[in-house]
Amino acid sequence: AAHGSSVADFFPSSTEAEAMRGLAASALFGAVAAQDPAEGWMAYAVGSIPANAERITKIQMTWTVGAKPSRSFAFFSPWFGMDPADNLNLVQPVNPWEGSNWGMYTEYYQWSPTHNSNSADHSVEPGQTLQGTVEYDASSDSYTLTQKIVETGVTSSQVVKCQSGKKYTIPYVVYEKTWPCKNYPSDGVVTFHDIVVECDGQDCTSSVDWSAKIKDDNCNMAAHIDKDNNKISITWDTSMESKYDNFTAAELVELNSRGSGWGARFRSQSVVV
Repeated sequence: AAHGSSVADFFPSSTEAEAMRGLAASALFGAVAAQDPAEGWMAYAVGSIPANAERITKIQMTWTVGAKPSRSFAFFSPWFGMDPADNLNLVQPVNPWEGSNWGMYTEYYQWSPTHNSNSADHSVEPGQTLQGTVEYDASSDSYTLTQKIVETGVTSSQVVKCQSGKKYTIPYVVYEKTWPCKNYPSDGVVTFHDIVVECDGQDCTSSVDWSAKIKDDNCNMAAHIDKDNNKISITWDTSMESKYDNFTAAELVELNSRGSGWGARFRSQSVVV
């Protein structure tokens, strides 16, 4: 890790903020992985659907928005989603911390050729309930991605056409973007519950075989599968030391905004003043 002031330890002056914006906007960021699971995924759960199933036709999960983290450069997100067998076309309802507030919307990220689309971003408060749904329409060979704030009914959605007729078969639950541990929410857990999975139009929730995985180990992030209660939780420890503690703010923004996924938009707006 490089040396310098840590993003977790200070808030920038306006001069530093402008310099940071310039660095983030001018740097060239390349994709650091060829497919999902991507760089920056920490703890995650991956599901295996029944072998005789052709595709997932619906997946839905509900969760509570986490505690408000400390105001900082940091941006990260819990989310669920799914990919086809080649792991190159991710659809996902996301719930990012955006430096000063939680947001919610849906995203599609295509690795080749690179393409990214987001639905409208809406602010959401700690303790509110999000319900994400991804549902297949056979007539157009597409998925409708929806994210909803249950208490208010505010919804963000988009329609994503399946690339070259690909069939979505791999569901994920993920906590993404690597920062010092003290930047994550103090409650230390997010739980996705009331999970619904349909395969070829039929309920297959109980037949999905979930596994807990770690991509980028950080802050003791871990996925926990509670099949009996139809829940998947991801936990972390904000008191731990992290290999990212000595990264500068500029290095952390660069690291976490590589590629063209949801983190890329923070290249020029990650500093909150």
